[in-house]
Amino acid sequence: MNIIEIEHLSKRFDKLEVLKDISLTIQEGEVVSLIGASGSGKSTLLRCVNLLEVYDQGTIRFEGQDIRENIKGINAYRTHVGMIFQSFNLFNHMSVLENCTIGQTQVLKRPKDEAVKLALSFLTKVGMESFADAPVTKLSGGQKQRVAIARALCMEPRVLLFDEPTSALDPEMVGEVLQVIRSLADEGRTMIIVTHEMDFAKEVSDRVVFMDQGVIVEEGDPALLFTSPTVQRTKDFLSRYLR
Repeated sequence: MNIIEIEHLSKRFDKLEVLKDISLTIQEGEVVSLIGASGSGKSTLLRCVNLLEVYDQGTIRFEGQDIRENIKGINAYRTHVGMIFQSFNLFNHMSVLENCTIGQTQVLKRPKDEAVKLALSFLTKVGMESFADAPVTKLSGGQKQRVAIARALCMEPRVLLFDEPTSALDPEMVGEVLQVIRSLADEGRTMIIVTHEMDFAKEVSDRVVFMDQGVIVEEGDPALLFTSPTVQRTKDFLSRYLR
């Protein structure tokens, strides 16, 4: 079943057209990685799916419904489509646990004890339960990103969006975050991942989408796309990887 359907999506920033007639479907339980050079439109596409950017033309449907038809319910929509940012976007004046409970109590109206219990379970999943009472300012980048993933999971979303989740991390911290995302993929969660980690995209994805200059150039099974791309632009982009 298609959980997200994107049809003829276009987006401009002033005169610069960053998305050009994008059409893409995401099936429930599918892991799709978006790859391409910086500035190719990957992150903008992800932000449009989460309504962080207003697109100019086209349609995005979630479970068959146009996401802009119910714009008053934007917070409710985002509980179903969670976003993990490259810069973490945690509340620095709060503890780890408070970061993971505030959305539950304020948006989902969960009782505090229930929110705490669920938060601790997801912090355990990402290996951060022992830091529950710590201020987020004391955490490393990798720890912050794992907390951000736990926070998103606390809303029990149907889809997770990852916008270059390792790009702000020191190299030694990348692995711990990728391992968490890998475990979520193994659980069958629906995820769209913008990443520059080619080996990770090949390993974890059901489908890889290569974008360039605002268009989808090529998409397909990662085993095929990474070894036998059919479009020259894809070959050029992956040339270093293919060697």
